[in-house]
Amino acid sequence: MSAVQDDQKEHFRDVLRSIHLIMVESFKLRQVKVTPLGSEGSRLSIPIKVEGVDRTGSPVRYFAKILGGSDIMTEKTIQFFKNVYLQMEGRPPLFNFNRSAKDLALHQFETMGQIYRLGIPTAKPLGTFALPGGMWLFVAEFLEAASTATKKVSEAQLDQAFGHLRLMHRNGIYHGDIKPENFLFADKVYIMDVGNYLKDAPDKEKLSYDVACALASFLDLATPEKLVKLAKGHYGVRDMKRSASYLELIDRRPDFQMAPENMKKLKELLS
Repeated sequence: MSAVQDDQKEHFRDVLRSIHLIMVESFKLRQVKVTPLGSEGSRLSIPIKVEGVDRTGSPVRYFAKILGGSDIMTEKTIQFFKNVYLQMEGRPPLFNFNRSAKDLALHQFETMGQIYRLGIPTAKPLGTFALPGGMWLFVAEFLEAASTATKKVSEAQLDQAFGHLRLMHRNGIYHGDIKPENFLFADKVYIMDVGNYLKDAPDKEKLSYDVACALASFLDLATPEKLVKLAKGHYGVRDMKRSASYLELIDRRPDFQMAPENMKKLKELLS
């Protein structure tokens, strides 16, 4: 085994020890167990489940994300290329990135907290904590509803998803990273995670990109006609037309797989 591999293993052990200590000191847990979760579409973190026993002896669990330097570089690259695409189309840049793992953790904590306080179902953010090597830990409520999530989604649930998004927008909160795995359809419709826009980017552009991403996210759940009809119940004609201009960019994202005929139909319906 190489010295580099030895160093990586020791660093990983240091991170795990720190997580155990955080959960003991800040969350008063005993018998702490950390389990990696499937990353699904996540590229910017290592999602984990933290289990333990609280002061009363009851079992509890939390969701957490380990954030590090490689995650920041990945985010910078993704956001850079999205901005380059927009500029090649003669449009101003729209997307921002975090400068450090700490900034990323705090951005997640603050923005998810705003969404939670609006009453929109999401995992309640509980804290951010420093880890060895410049890494950070973001801790949130563990959603038991995740185990009952379904791909059989009703029209009412899709309408509720657009309603949640509209409520966010009316309160000046823009998601920036809407994709299929960031919606959870269970007992309620949950919105997860957030991306990062430039602060001085026009609100109407951020809104329209969010709406376009939502429409593209739901194409496996309903027809383009149905989705556009539902979205029009919450957004005006100008917003919808503007959303159409972002479909080409969204189609280039690796976390979307729009069938050409669906994208064509969406453009026709929105334009």
